[in-house]
Amino acid sequence: MSVEETLESKSDAAVLDWAAERKVPATISIKSDQNWSVFKSHILRHDEESGVFQISCPSGDGEVPIETAPGQQLGISFRRGHKKCMFTTSVVMRRRENLPNLGEVETVVLRCPDRIREVQRRAYQRVTVPPETFIAIKLWEGGAPSSHEPSWPICSGRVGNASVGGVLIDVREDQNPRLTIGDLVGVEITASPGKPPLIVEAQYRHCAITAPGRLSLGFQFVGLEHELPGRASLCELTGFVRGLQRDAGRRDRSAGSIRAK
Repeated sequence: MSVEETLESKSDAAVLDWAAERKVPATISIKSDQNWSVFKSHILRHDEESGVFQISCPSGDGEVPIETAPGQQLGISFRRGHKKCMFTTSVVMRRRENLPNLGEVETVVLRCPDRIREVQRRAYQRVTVPPETFIAIKLWEGGAPSSHEPSWPICSGRVGNASVGGVLIDVREDQNPRLTIGDLVGVEITASPGKPPLIVEAQYRHCAITAPGRLSLGFQFVGLEHELPGRASLCELTGFVRGLQRDAGRRDRSAGSIRAK
């Protein structure tokens, strides 16, 4: 079975019904001023006939609702069993109303998505890349590099581990880009020599000294729901992680065979 699956429209409606019935927590991603912001929300209601659904007004860590405008694009993701559902949609309106068991709440009415992707949760498990396998990676400050303007990477190294959720980069100490937590970067991963690289955007999360003269830099991927031009698709990224998982499985089986002899 594929890591990433596109649901049929009838199944899309069933997934939104399921989410609304359970008022499932959702993560909302919005890009503004060349930066990504992530907020919390809940799926509240789905009206298949009208082609819309409602979420609680997205809020940040301070629980302050954010402003949204009609036509604004949002990325939505939520968990459903062993899978993660992801899609993009647009804002119809903002509305305050009384809902059963919730009272008066601020909501956002959204258009039902054209398609929902379900990604197996296994794809979010980190896969360690062994030292003998070199997967090159580069970072650009401020997001993915533009094809219209010359730019140079701020850092280069190798992939230490990766998942659909993020990547750990192993670099020399003199390659430390000295980022601040939350900074946006463009990430270029050369999965195989001679093939086009995977380009995604990510936010910096942490740094650790792993050996004399070596650092590990942790990044969380953002904006995968939106599938923007010039960025790797969710399918391409999950395919890359699936390849790492297959390689790790072969190594484990080989090591088991050697121990059994």
